[in-house]
Amino acid sequence: MTASAYLAFEPEDQALADTIGAALVADGLSYAVPTADTRRLEQSSILAAAVADSRSLVAILSDASGRAQTAKRETLAALNNGRPVVPVLASDGASQSWGGLPLDLDAAIDLRAGPSPERLAAVAAAVRAAHAPGRVVAMLNIKGGVGKTVLSANLFSAAHLFDHRSVAFIDLDPQHNLSQYFLPAEERNELRAENRTIYGVMMAKGPNAAARSEFLNLAAPINRSRGMGRGQFDLLVGDERLFEFTLDEPATVDKHAAFARFQALIAALRARYSVVVIDVNPCATFLTRCAIAAADHIVAPVRPEKYSLTGLTMLEQVVRAVRGRPVKPSEFTVVLNGVNDRTRSPLPGDVDAFTRAEIAAAPFFGSTLIETAIPYSGALRAAPMDRFVVNPINVTALMRERQRDVKDSLARAAAEILKRAGAA
Repeated sequence: MTASAYLAFEPEDQALADTIGAALVADGLSYAVPTADTRRLEQSSILAAAVADSRSLVAILSDASGRAQTAKRETLAALNNGRPVVPVLASDGASQSWGGLPLDLDAAIDLRAGPSPERLAAVAAAVRAAHAPGRVVAMLNIKGGVGKTVLSANLFSAAHLFDHRSVAFIDLDPQHNLSQYFLPAEERNELRAENRTIYGVMMAKGPNAAARSEFLNLAAPINRSRGMGRGQFDLLVGDERLFEFTLDEPATVDKHAAFARFQALIAALRARYSVVVIDVNPCATFLTRCAIAAADHIVAPVRPEKYSLTGLTMLEQVVRAVRGRPVKPSEFTVVLNGVNDRTRSPLPGDVDAFTRAEIAAAPFFGSTLIETAIPYSGALRAAPMDRFVVNPINVTALMRERQRDVKDSLARAAAEILKRAGAA
């Protein structure tokens, strides 16, 4: 059974860990602890898998954990596997030695004066709060040109319209095509001038840094037309200045702080929205790592073509490298996008069938390909008109009878994805 929290601590802090564990159990929560196997340095993948099997992690920051590495390795595994971290400060100065990890130490629960009932209750409350029901989906394929951004918009528009999901989009691509798809230039420029873009989240210092207390206020509502679904349907607008986070050396931005702030954003959005969708650039950069680490589930759109499986294989390798463990097919959904494209060749079905068969036969991805495929549609590729900023499938699939097959496919595929992602 999945534990509510994994306790990351050094052997010297066993007594405090036992006390915290007892408090969690008294609050109706469960916990897991390190084993002899996970403490061995050469068993890093076993450690990462054990941490990933828990829903959150409590990191005990002490003099002992500052000197040793096990608790830090466990905490990093949690961060790379999208598990919220609850820092617990157990001694003076301990937080200084944890500065190399992207943690929000300002939010650490202070147990330096001892584990009082009130402080232990705060730990349990933080663990419980970390279990927000919202699911985080990263739209990602290392191969470009697969229709990822347009499919992101339309799949989760369908989830909003037909399944009444509250949806938050995060445009984490420096090209910010998703933002251009939904919003006209004048509104994007206005939001940028007001520092209401994802760049403000990623910047920890300076005039462009948004206060953490304002993270939930940065998203722009995009459900503005008659016929839209009920509930929230919002976008955290992209920004071309994100390119700074794709550079290697010299470092021009604080990536540790950016990672921690992005995790804080995700935690806040999980608590408010049913689904959080991250659209990220199609390559392996720091931004890709942020998206993979935060995601509960990864959706990989694939176009029917000869090299589709190569892109998927690269994706599995990148995700495995970020998460530090073998990944499972259940963590992915592959969607065939753009089938029955009459502009492609006289016999488009041959390519569609070949691609489906190739993926279905693949050892890892064979079980990840959903049955529903998205038909090719020129209408879906067209962004909403600047004067009428609305849900795109409201403009296309719903209002045109000849797009009914597209509408139905989007709705079915969205339902299949959310079921695989574990969305209630």
